[in-house]
Amino acid sequence: MARLNNELFCKLGDLSVDGYFIFEPEQQNFLYLNKSFGEIWELELDQVFANPQMIMENIHPEDLQHVKSCYEECLEDRTEKKYEFRLMFPGREKYVRIIIYAIEEGRLMVGTVEDITVMRHNKIHIEQINARKNITLEVLAHDLKEPLGMMKLTASSMEDGIAQTGDVQMMNSLAFIKDMCERNLLLVRSMINREFLKSSVIEIGKERADLVWELRDVVRFYKRSKLGKTKNIKFTCSAEQIYLHLDSMKFLQVINNLISNALKFTDDYGYIGIHAEELENTVLITVTDNGIGIPDELQPGLFDHLPETLRPGLKGEESGGFGMGIIKAIVDLHQGKIWFKSKTGVGTTFFIELPK
Repeated sequence: MARLNNELFCKLGDLSVDGYFIFEPEQQNFLYLNKSFGEIWELELDQVFANPQMIMENIHPEDLQHVKSCYEECLEDRTEKKYEFRLMFPGREKYVRIIIYAIEEGRLMVGTVEDITVMRHNKIHIEQINARKNITLEVLAHDLKEPLGMMKLTASSMEDGIAQTGDVQMMNSLAFIKDMCERNLLLVRSMINREFLKSSVIEIGKERADLVWELRDVVRFYKRSKLGKTKNIKFTCSAEQIYLHLDSMKFLQVINNLISNALKFTDDYGYIGIHAEELENTVLITVTDNGIGIPDELQPGLFDHLPETLRPGLKGEESGGFGMGIIKAIVDLHQGKIWFKSKTGVGTTFFIELPK
């Protein structure tokens, strides 16, 4: 039966656009490779059969240790595994997904390799668009708050004077201006809250990602906005690349929401810092500000949707009432932990620890 299965596997491989392989771990050699495997790796099959180790030369240097760990894990667990990593070629890189099985008591490893470069690039592009959309909404809310608030305040200050003239049409116009300002502020805030609320009801889909690249892109966007001129926003990290498995789009909503809260409760030209620290088995992300801090009486229920924990920002920004609860829910879905330290008048630091 094993021989029959191998023959069927090889026949499928000869017809497939995906790479097929059979590998002997003890002998460290390939028993079978189909034509598509060589095309994906951009190597001649005769060369790979003669020197199996040469396939390691095309693996992206940043992913090399990851691939070695995956190989050891597959040998140890002897269950179906799916991995993604990059191949490196002059001036370009290629994303591949490998599905691998250890069979016959681990004496053979069989599997398929798929070129997912186009799909991966499209996914990254979509995630960037979504992340920047959320950031843009936050920036828009902050940028509109001041002019709309000033318009509302000006209309209010004019009301007493106009009331004395008895000009009903002008009074109605001022009431209309105030109402429109309030409506538009609530509209922008509800859009942000609705987008963030979706994260609590959508299943998480984790993939290996470079956290440093993701966080740097978020901070860069904020610094280029008007908010970057009124706040000192800084990103630091312990390494140029930190890889871990996460749902990038949802996790960036967590970071975006924490930065947004820091902006609300930090005076103009205050400091907001984002730091990523790679530890032995986990990664620690911190979002720090030197704002007004969280009063002691509000801290116990901060993640519990309690109405008494809600408060407006320094410029009257509204609170959605569920942001912190969803932040914790998303971190929990990543098997992570979140906590904070805060002191009134000194500032607040949120800590997020995620497994690698």
